[in-house]
Amino acid sequence: MRRSPYLPEEDSPVPEPSPWGFRLGVAVAALYLLWRLVQGVMWLVERLT
Repeated sequence: MRRSPYLPEEDSPVPEPSPWGFRLGVAVAALYLLWRLVQGVMWLVERLT
């Protein structure tokens, strides 16, 4: 049976993890969005009370 040229090799190297700078950027963006969500909830509570 012929192997398809589009399938990965069986002994292909494991992909490298993402760089630490990218992970740090994602973490900072997530913290920022979480803080903005907290601010939005606090604003909403103020408006409703």
